[in-house]
Amino acid sequence: MNRFALVGASYKTAGVELLGRLGLPTERLAERLLEFAKQTGAREIAYIGTCNRVEFVLAGDDAVSVQTCRQKIGELLNTPERDVSRIFRAWEGEGAVEHLFLVAAGLDSAQPGEREIYAQVRRAWGTAKAAGTCGPLLDYLFGEALRSAQDVHRQAIRPANTESLAGLVIKRALAHIDKTDKNIAIVGVSPMTRRCAILLREQGVHINVVNRTFKTAQSFAHEIAGTPWMLDDFKKNPGKYNLVITAVRGAEPVLDRDTLEAMALASPAGGTLIVDLGVPPNVDPMEAEIDGIVRIGMDYIIADATEGRTLKLAEMADARLIVDEHLDRLRRDYAIREAAPMIQRLAELYQTVAAESLQRLPNSTRTALKSDDHLQTWASGLAKRMAHVPLKGLRSLAAESGPAAVQAYLRGVESALSNDGEDKMLRRTETGGKS
Repeated sequence: MNRFALVGASYKTAGVELLGRLGLPTERLAERLLEFAKQTGAREIAYIGTCNRVEFVLAGDDAVSVQTCRQKIGELLNTPERDVSRIFRAWEGEGAVEHLFLVAAGLDSAQPGEREIYAQVRRAWGTAKAAGTCGPLLDYLFGEALRSAQDVHRQAIRPANTESLAGLVIKRALAHIDKTDKNIAIVGVSPMTRRCAILLREQGVHINVVNRTFKTAQSFAHEIAGTPWMLDDFKKNPGKYNLVITAVRGAEPVLDRDTLEAMALASPAGGTLIVDLGVPPNVDPMEAEIDGIVRIGMDYIIADATEGRTLKLAEMADARLIVDEHLDRLRRDYAIREAAPMIQRLAELYQTVAAESLQRLPNSTRTALKSDDHLQTWASGLAKRMAHVPLKGLRSLAAESGPAAVQAYLRGVESALSNDGEDKMLRRTETGGKS
């Protein structure tokens, strides 16, 4: 599996604020993926970007130099060279595969076992395919990672045993606001805000859906029986809100000082709670220090989620076993896939040697047989019968010891079956075994 590599930064190594600067903008993602593939020399590349990770999955025709990829990715993301190794973790071969499996299953998330990451990994796969940077290697890898994640959630992690990051957000938010008079807005229709809105709607809460594009706001508002708003209209006259949940892509704050001051003037007795899930932040933390405004950011949410993380992972020990079973099966299957062209070469070699042997038959033997076509058919059938047993053995060898063992074996076989080796054997036969 040395054709795979993975380079990534997460909340553990970079922090939420820096992750926001490292993330690739959605509108230029296809273009940037092509650029990253060219600069790293990867044949295939995919990008996973979430609120707590920025990761690149790479595959090459030969072994991928993960250190070279890490330096190039750091450079492309404007990271000082001295900080690249600290911020970006790097995995290669089986380590890269294992990490992707853990990510897809939610076992590397701040909230262990959360399920949103499954959809995000699937979306990353689809984006790479659309950009033309995903081929047979990553297709195979992502397909196996998502199958493993499905088994983990089906067999080891039940919804009652874990809470999504969105669920945690809603639980914490509702604990801070008036239980009887809820006026709530979500700003930006993103996977996280969508999930938060759906959870709130399940409790009978009316939602104001705010978005830059009115059509998008209108569509989602209709889905949850809410009210759509244009972002510009909301900023001019935000009104009285208990809770605002925001997650909008962009380098600059979405809710500026003027909007925050207007919101503070209209805030209810307990103030307005702003849950800022933007990465980078949608609300400048310093500008939010106004009476009547309480802001909590993604760093707070992740810190809250990671509390007791070790204990949660221990409770999910069965999930880790399922991942290991999938990795073991993948290791065997992938080794056989890698060795397949070499094994096919052996079958072809047997047939070539059989055909060449026919040309060396004495004329008396050749005339005793019906025709050259008959001879060729007979030789081909004999070669296939001869190859059947060793080919099965080679597949087992690939599964147990890897493609390199198959390659070493075939080098010896090719030497033994070469013309020189066959000529020597024929000479020994003709002289009664004497050289």
